[in-house]
Amino acid sequence: MELFAGLRSFSFGAIVLRLLGALLCGAMVGVDREMRNKKAGLKTHVLVCLGAALCVIVSECIILGREGVTTDATRVAANVVTGVGFLCAATLMTRGNGSLHGLTTAAGLWTTAVIGLACGSGWLEVGLLTAVIVLLVFALLGRVDDYIEGVSRGFDLYAEIMDYEDVPKLLDVLHAHGVHFNGLQVSKSPAGTAIVQLSAFTPHLGEKQGVAESIRALDCVRYLEMF
Repeated sequence: MELFAGLRSFSFGAIVLRLLGALLCGAMVGVDREMRNKKAGLKTHVLVCLGAALCVIVSECIILGREGVTTDATRVAANVVTGVGFLCAATLMTRGNGSLHGLTTAAGLWTTAVIGLACGSGWLEVGLLTAVIVLLVFALLGRVDDYIEGVSRGFDLYAEIMDYEDVPKLLDVLHAHGVHFNGLQVSKSPAGTAIVQLSAFTPHLGEKQGVAESIRALDCVRYLEMF
């Protein structure tokens, strides 16, 4: 597209537009994460996208600004992607039930860095298109993922029971619903309650919600999570 062709030149105006484009793309993804109360929000995504874009621009400056320099510009992109990987790891969190959270945010942060590389290279239209696709993934596929999780047969269960003697009540509910389970672990929490963890699956699709409601109806259940 002729509208964006000038961005591939190495003028000061083109560099400014590249950085502004990276700022815009990072903000597009960051606003979505901020509205969903994620740990990596607007500022983080904007800075990652801007930083990645600047790395590419600086690499161009070194190559074009010094005679005899023969540097592989792709090394900068590779190092940026590797470096952002460590930042993505900081967004991951393992809960007490053993489940891992923050994978989507980490993947979005990593993709935002690559979008920044595209903007910094002058391919602003590619960066903008990718940012729009990322937003569509967050908005649409998130709903699909929630639906699939809601109707799936398999699940992991984490529950806090008032006392060890009440654990059979929870297991009776599972048996009543025809739930098959394995890997049962019962431990004691610092507060003195019994923690029950297991992997299970229901006999039919869409029964998980009914199982959860039956377990929560027990007076001895202080906390329940099925994921």
